[in-house]
Amino acid sequence: MKIAELLQSLADGQVQYVLVGGLAVQLHGFLRATFDIDLVLAMNDANLVRFITVANTYGLQPGIPVPIESLRNAAQIDQWHREKGMLAFSLREPQMGGSVIDVLVRPDVAFERLMASAVKGNLFGRQVFIASIDDLLEMKRIANRPKDRLDIEALEKIKRGEDPNV
Repeated sequence: MKIAELLQSLADGQVQYVLVGGLAVQLHGFLRATFDIDLVLAMNDANLVRFITVANTYGLQPGIPVPIESLRNAAQIDQWHREKGMLAFSLREPQMGGSVIDVLVRPDVAFERLMASAVKGNLFGRQVFIASIDDLLEMKRIANRPKDRLDIEALEKIKRGEDPNV
């Protein structure tokens, strides 16, 4: 699966989502490697059904031994978050080295706010919603991992109109 194909299928399937994480940072202009696609979905049942349909098309499987439909079980997601600290429901292609899609189930910025301030971009001929720089900065500051601190520095440069790759 190519990122372009997945994003095209999400758009064609009318899945409501916002790109966050490393891919979103890249699309704002910072050249950096990323190995997964991070999404925040509208967590209503109809949208989750549409997302699962697309995921099944690509043979994506949960990283934990549960059915993909578990993503629709809000009580189960709440329990996993409480008891295990789950922040993302990871899906993987079955082959070795396949793509990983992380659905943030407890994002630091709510979907509605992300969508309201999202930047509309055109990626591979499809409209995508990319988290705003301010929302990414908030999420990255909360996560505060070493790679997040690099992203923060780059996003702040972009916000000031500077080249983040220098």
